[in-house]
Amino acid sequence: MLEVILEDLKNQHEVRKNLIQIKELLKDEETRKELSELSAGNSIFLEFLNDEDPKVRKNAALILGMTGNQEMLPALVQAYEKEKTLFVKSDYLKAMQNFDCTEYLASLKQRLEELQTMQADESEKKHIRKERKELEKLLEQEEGNRLHAFCGYDQPCDMILTTDRGFAQMTAEQIHRGRKAVAPSGVHLHTQDLRSVLNIRTFREILFPIHCKMNLLPEPEQTAEGLLAGDLLQLLERHLQGDAPYFFRMQILAPMAEDKKNTFLKKTAYALEEKSGYRLKNTPGRYEVEIRLIQKREGDFHAYLKFYTLPMRRFSYRKNALAVSINPTQAALMLYLAKPYLKEDAAVLDPFCGVGTMLIERNKVLPARSLYGIDIYGQAIEGARENTELAGAEISYIQKNFFDFTHRHRFDEIVTNMPTRGKKNKEEHDAFYAEFFQKAKQHLKPGGIIIMYTNESGFVKKQLRLQKDMHLLKEYCIRQKEEWYLYIIEIEE
Repeated sequence: MLEVILEDLKNQHEVRKNLIQIKELLKDEETRKELSELSAGNSIFLEFLNDEDPKVRKNAALILGMTGNQEMLPALVQAYEKEKTLFVKSDYLKAMQNFDCTEYLASLKQRLEELQTMQADESEKKHIRKERKELEKLLEQEEGNRLHAFCGYDQPCDMILTTDRGFAQMTAEQIHRGRKAVAPSGVHLHTQDLRSVLNIRTFREILFPIHCKMNLLPEPEQTAEGLLAGDLLQLLERHLQGDAPYFFRMQILAPMAEDKKNTFLKKTAYALEEKSGYRLKNTPGRYEVEIRLIQKREGDFHAYLKFYTLPMRRFSYRKNALAVSINPTQAALMLYLAKPYLKEDAAVLDPFCGVGTMLIERNKVLPARSLYGIDIYGQAIEGARENTELAGAEISYIQKNFFDFTHRHRFDEIVTNMPTRGKKNKEEHDAFYAEFFQKAKQHLKPGGIIIMYTNESGFVKKQLRLQKDMHLLKEYCIRQKEEWYLYIIEIEE
């Protein structure tokens, strides 16, 4: 088939159609090898770089890039430099990304400077932006995108430690320096001791408010101007070591249709780049900060910075995770809430341990005498063992169904994130909870406790009514919308 298409191309038959077909075929590695053998020394694609049809030139360039033949690079560079049709130029750069362009770096950088200062009609701007983006990718590929180190640990600054709604107080009481205020979904803090904050385990993110002098309305140019008129650049300069450009991505939390949201973000990012004189560069694939816009009821935005170069080592042990694994911040919050009920020198069991997060966090709140984790899945157990080693803890893991597990000693605590219903129907999951509580009582000492995180409140309450020797000590609604609860239950002595 490839030979037939190449023969058609030599005869100038349906050139654009055949180039597109070859481009699709070249996605297969074997076809690329076949083409290399069939067209060795053939200049047919190079000739199409001079075709009068810009779409033919574009597809010929992309095909040359896909072949990966370094000898084609000089012709591609020459064609790129003389190309007058704007929408084609970015495709030359895509093709060139498959080659070593070291010897052309000086001229490519010069072209980037031209693009950044180029005045163009609105109809041409999108093509110029596309060319600039592909050129930046090419230069980054050759030189690397050097991210800035975070250096703002001792800078006085405002920040918000986000938390689960209603549980900000748990985080606030662990902060001992700076001015703090509790809000429904986080702690507002002014401090110049960021390092001490980083050790707190119960917040989700650290966001730095961008103080703007004007309302940020949902219009790209105005939003970009408002951010730059505020302290966005000053925050970056204070907290990142080294000069601009700074590499960012954008996120928006707003009740907008997805297509409108994406269009707004794209246009705002373009405006930020251009109005900042390219001190800000939108690089969604490799960024160091996120500019987050959260829409208020009035329609305008709050704006925040999240620094991805700020080292967060609280949960660095969590190398392995499964799709159903509990978020480590969530686990830390559960155990912090349960702390008044934990026992010193306890023997602790997690019957559905997953990758070990609940047990590791339990041990960090109050060191235990012994910890055992059970899970039916071998992948979970392997991940748990590696995570535990990284955490510097000692936990015994057993691959087994909890309902088949036996042990010569009883435990002081059962700490677990309960399995979700999955494919079980209501009756099957009801029976699962009934069996769990019976088995738990066999493994717990009199006076032992169950600390369980679950989204099956009805089944838990039913068992508490039926099991007269079990008493509810505390109940927390963690996530009301999804009905996730923390229950702390005592076995009668």
